[in-house]
Amino acid sequence: YGFGAVSFAMPNLLGKLGADVLAINPYISTPGATRFSRDEHAAAVSDLVRASAARVGAVFSPGGEQLTVIDDRGRVVSDARLVLALVALHDDLDGARVVAPVSFTRHLDDMVRDRGGELVLTPTSSAAIMAASAQPFVVLGADTEGRLIVPEFMPCFDAVASFAVLLDRLAGAGRHLSEVLDEVPEVHMTSREVVTPWEQKGAVMRILVEQSKDRRVDLVDGVRIHHEQGWVLVLPDPDEPITRIIAEGDGPLAASRLADEYVRRLEQLVRS
Repeated sequence: YGFGAVSFAMPNLLGKLGADVLAINPYISTPGATRFSRDEHAAAVSDLVRASAARVGAVFSPGGEQLTVIDDRGRVVSDARLVLALVALHDDLDGARVVAPVSFTRHLDDMVRDRGGELVLTPTSSAAIMAASAQPFVVLGADTEGRLIVPEFMPCFDAVASFAVLLDRLAGAGRHLSEVLDEVPEVHMTSREVVTPWEQKGAVMRILVEQSKDRRVDLVDGVRIHHEQGWVLVLPDPDEPITRIIAEGDGPLAASRLADEYVRRLEQLVRS
């Protein structure tokens, strides 16, 4: 429970769901919350899931916003693939909307459209994601860091509500999470940073858009440029003199090549 307030809410919720629970850190502790490491806790829960033959494991951040899920094989589920799994558990979205930032994997768009839904892309800020999730017909919102929104409950990041929805969907489908994940595509993304002086950010982005006029370009937040083997998002940081480059490819090598190509382009633009 991440030594946070979730330790008050989850036992009651899971008890009403009739779940058998092996709880870890079921109490509030300021020192524990301060030292909280998402990766370390996920590794520990992974070992316990394997040892106890549990159906699913979860790690909640101290603030109760961020969710990390471990499947019944003890695999720590990536943030992107957790969202894909939740969408996969919907047989028919029937026109409903899913909200995600422009930096999210392209597989989400394919899966949402295949189920008759609509993907709403937003800027990468939390405020933008929550605002879009508050609009009508949205059934799920997510960022890229394991924070999900269940608008039916409340249009804000909530790990407890998200986990409850996951359990409900798995129980309704009568499936193990590992089975769902086996049907979900792998996600291959990488990121880089390029030092970009404040006074050059605007010019660099304008030139980049001009250079990409023959490609499909999204201008939701920064510049997302589509390639045959994936896409690249060039995103100026609002607080630091850097530009972030996020790339997705058909495989890890393709993603790295795309990211490295745009690092070279931006460095050349900055020098010129």
